[in-house]
Amino acid sequence: MEQAKADGGTRSSIAKIGSTFLAGLPVVILLLPWYGLDSDPPQCLSMFGYRVPCGAGLAFAAGAVTAGVISLAFWLTSRNRAG
Repeated sequence: MEQAKADGGTRSSIAKIGSTFLAGLPVVILLLPWYGLDSDPPQCLSMFGYRVPCGAGLAFAAGAVTAGVISLAFWLTSRNRAG
């Protein structure tokens, strides 16, 4: 009986980890600069053709923040169920 609970909990946490990464991935893709125009000031464009900041750091930071918010929501909902 204990093993069944442990396996279900492990699968659940793996699914939560996977979904947090998948939630942050579209944010990174939407904000990541794909190509730029060499002008003054330089303009960088996303893969869909709209302007984005030229540094890739903002895209990865926004993706990490999004994943953090999703994991916080998962933690809060599991905490409320346990209590």
